[in-house]
Amino acid sequence: MSGPTDPPSTGRTSNDVPLVNPTEQLPITLFDEVVLAIRLADGRIYLSVSEMSAIIDSLPESQLRRIRRNEILASGLVRAVITTSAGEREHYFLLLDLFSVWLLGVTPKKTKAKEHILQRIAHLRSYLVAEVSAAFNRLMGFPQGSSREIEDLRDLDRIDRVVSNAELLAEQVRDLQERQREFDTGMNRARQAWRDLDARLRAVENRTIEPITDAQRGYLYTLVQAWGKARAEREPESKRNPYASCWASLKARFRLSRYEDLPLSEYANAVAFVRGAYRQLTGEDLDIPEQTSLDL
Repeated sequence: MSGPTDPPSTGRTSNDVPLVNPTEQLPITLFDEVVLAIRLADGRIYLSVSEMSAIIDSLPESQLRRIRRNEILASGLVRAVITTSAGEREHYFLLLDLFSVWLLGVTPKKTKAKEHILQRIAHLRSYLVAEVSAAFNRLMGFPQGSSREIEDLRDLDRIDRVVSNAELLAEQVRDLQERQREFDTGMNRARQAWRDLDARLRAVENRTIEPITDAQRGYLYTLVQAWGKARAEREPESKRNPYASCWASLKARFRLSRYEDLPLSEYANAVAFVRGAYRQLTGEDLDIPEQTSLDL
């Protein structure tokens, strides 16, 4: 069944946005929402714009307009055709590398239900702002930390000298990139150590609780999208984000913070739960063969 309905084109036509062919796709949990991620042949990863919008309780068409109007964000916007049981449907995706840029510019809707998510977003945004500030200070040769660390206001003349002198700016960028490479080397070692630890922890967890497979994640995603679409058609009050409320019901029923953590032993019960909710809402059976779920 199709996923969230992508908004109609605004400003630029859809033909202005590159059409890509994903080689891999997987529904992931991001700020408690389920977001479809795709990977292209070049390795780059993109996130569903419609489902990103649900994180901040915003209308997809509003976020798509904002992305298109921002030159940096628009450079990472693509279209992809996702095949589900309802056939092929075109969706918009944003490059993962630009997710932080998008997040810095959004204005989340303040609701009681989203309070804990807004706190997480606020913490992450504060961190991102601090990192951008630190990079700017390194580029300009300023001391790290607050601007109070700059003792002489005449030091601010460096800003114009750096940005107006292409050669000097390039030199500063090269120096910054070299330091970044050294930092990345250390971070790569730290990431590998974390992966090793994570793998050991998962191995221990899997001895007692085996999670659902990627294919099963894809099938559940397909079923929930059908349920959400039916809710949007029958319950106008849920039209803003019917998919999120469906996911919330599923996770509450099985006491999950992330749906991908559903135990394999509960998979059949979860499928039955979604089908039952769909039948109660529509009076019809949700008869989607498992082989027609997302091709993961």
